[in-house]
Amino acid sequence: MANPNGLNPHFEGMTMKAFILTPDSAGSSVNSIPKSARSVRLGANVNGVTDFTVLPNLADVPDGHQIVIVAGVANSELRTPASSDEEINSENGDGTKEALLTATNIHFVTKIDNTIGWMLEARTAIGAFVTAIVPD
Repeated sequence: MANPNGLNPHFEGMTMKAFILTPDSAGSSVNSIPKSARSVRLGANVNGVTDFTVLPNLADVPDGHQIVIVAGVANSELRTPASSDEEINSENGDGTKEALLTATNIHFVTKIDNTIGWMLEARTAIGAFVTAIVPD
């Protein structure tokens, strides 16, 4: 497709830095994934394995939006925003149920749409696919 200004954009040396978040039990902005995030690295938990990270609101991201989450050194949980009734893998993830983020795994979260919610899948550090993650 021709550019009407006669310019051909050229990108060189671009990098995408991961957001670094700290799973916490407080539900503060410290553990909320920004809607612009595409890559997130989790730091050490504040309190323990019940600490959690919160996904963006479904309405704030387009269908197909994917976030890669590199889990930290301890297991933690993944939720949708409080009282949102939004789902992760067909389960209400707003604190009613939460999905396990296994330490050292790579997690892929994809928005299907505003009704179905988020699809969560994972791979181990050696590249093996993880069995379906069912929030509990």
